[in-house]
Amino acid sequence: MFLSWVNNKMIQLSAFMLMGCMSASFDGQASVSTIDTSEIVTELSKTIAEHYVEPKKLKEINQRLEKFHTQGQCEHVGSEEAMASELTEALQTVDKHFVIKWQPAGEDKSQKPAKESWFTKLNRQYSGFNKVERLEGNVGYIDFWGFDAVTQTSKQRVRHIMAMVADTDALIIDLRRNGGGSPQMVQLISSYLLDANVHLNSIYWRDTNTTQTFYTLPLGANEKSFTQPVYLLTSANTFSAAEEFVYNLKHLKRATVIGETTKGGANPWRYYPVTDGFKAGIPNAKAINPITQTNWEGVGVKPHLEVDSTQALNVAYRTALLALRDQISHPFQSQDITNKLAELSENAAN
Repeated sequence: MFLSWVNNKMIQLSAFMLMGCMSASFDGQASVSTIDTSEIVTELSKTIAEHYVEPKKLKEINQRLEKFHTQGQCEHVGSEEAMASELTEALQTVDKHFVIKWQPAGEDKSQKPAKESWFTKLNRQYSGFNKVERLEGNVGYIDFWGFDAVTQTSKQRVRHIMAMVADTDALIIDLRRNGGGSPQMVQLISSYLLDANVHLNSIYWRDTNTTQTFYTLPLGANEKSFTQPVYLLTSANTFSAAEEFVYNLKHLKRATVIGETTKGGANPWRYYPVTDGFKAGIPNAKAINPITQTNWEGVGVKPHLEVDSTQALNVAYRTALLALRDQISHPFQSQDITNKLAELSENAAN
């Protein structure tokens, strides 16, 4: 019954586009023909129905594509690139990982500026680690913008970073500008913060109908796990694998999350060909947390302490120092903490 509804919607969408998009050429841009537009939307609907990991959302997706026509959007599409962009915008109201791209047949990629891939850039920029330092009061701080692919090189980098904060009394991990990346790197970094063999997350893949599970890994003989308090900083731009890292540690009660609700992308994706140079990035998998049995798709990860992301570091730092103040017995470190708290209070007042 449901598949019949989807097929009927595809036929209706095709008819709508034939009736509505009779002309779409502006400013000398390549036009999207009536036939091509109809075929693109129909094939896109079919490809999504075949691969999208959330079949229950197909009805909403087809309604979005229908709305794309009925509100007259297609009449104002001046090029294939513009159509891809507007279709992406329409589909991302359902799932933020959707993306539509267009590349003309026979296009010489060598004539276009080269684009660096996410993981190539991460590898080039020390696996995304921007900063690691020990703040006054012996609080560790790590700032990084992506979860690199796990290689011997990236493993060594993580080992080095975690060794630098191993002897601090609390740790702040800044994910406010982190756009995600590899679930294997989420697994690796989490292994420094938890015992071995803790179930972090599972990912269900629709194309193969299989589920991949992720558990924390045992550390090397000379590596030290971090058992002290952990604080995670988030923003509305914290996305994908970075959200998984936050979601996992939050529900395992291993970290305090401070900042803004995250962006809300839990479904891994890949590109599939559509037609006439169009391809669709379609979420074909989804995260399943072992504790909640769900994920953060569309809703994000809500922090324990909700503050503007610009203030998250100061709030986390002050929270960490206040917690340490009554635990530290070393008189000079205790004085460092008292002095820093006074400084932070003075700065906040000003």
